[in-house]
Amino acid sequence: MTTISSSIEVIDADLKQLRINERIAADNLSLLPHQSDINYTSNEAHSVDQKQNALLSSHFHVDWEHRLTDDELDKLSFEGFIIIDKIFEDRALLALQAESGFIDYRDAHLAAGVRLSHIRGDKIRWINKDFYAGFYYLQSINELAGVLNRTLYTGIRHSEAHYACYPIGFGYQWHSDNPTGRDERVLSAVFYLNDNWEKDDGGALEIVDHHGVHNVILPVANRLIIFHSDLRHQVQTAYRQRYSIATWMRRDTLVPFVSV
Repeated sequence: MTTISSSIEVIDADLKQLRINERIAADNLSLLPHQSDINYTSNEAHSVDQKQNALLSSHFHVDWEHRLTDDELDKLSFEGFIIIDKIFEDRALLALQAESGFIDYRDAHLAAGVRLSHIRGDKIRWINKDFYAGFYYLQSINELAGVLNRTLYTGIRHSEAHYACYPIGFGYQWHSDNPTGRDERVLSAVFYLNDNWEKDDGGALEIVDHHGVHNVILPVANRLIIFHSDLRHQVQTAYRQRYSIATWMRRDTLVPFVSV
């Protein structure tokens, strides 16, 4: 049996805690309350701090065996993509939203290190062992990959992901996630982080399915879209700063993670 892993060193995940004590990305993301915003006694504040700021892998648990229906698996095979909403519980979603706001993002590049912002305007940060919420997210994706291996024989061996931020006025023109002549990426997935996203905010994912049909998906918080990595897709221009996690489930051998 193939063991699925991530490009992150496995650590004592269940013992890790993420502390969220700052207001993050106040322009558009849901926020955990700042301690100074609430009038607690010292004992009450300690209790709230313990309950809200302790993050465990269990908060990211998804029963993928039951979340993925037979109809959805058939749709993934036949059309090439599926959409699943309300993936994680609130605490996990809030932690991912907050973590995405702390990040020192770097410019994303095309092949050979070329930066062409009119083609690809996102800023990214690869998830490594220092991003606790991102680490737990990847563990859940690995569990999803295990289910897909058993049901659709996808042959996934590991996964990787990065946080992505699209500034206002930027998108990502038509492309597929496997370069010409390559097939290491089996399935792509995008998890969305912005609350209250509207059609007029732009930033939708447009994907052409196996039958040539164009599908437009809004980047709604706590939504996961999974699609075959060879499908052509684009991110339409965003008119509001847009946060997400781009994810790939791969069939090649796991290589050491290098942060760039």
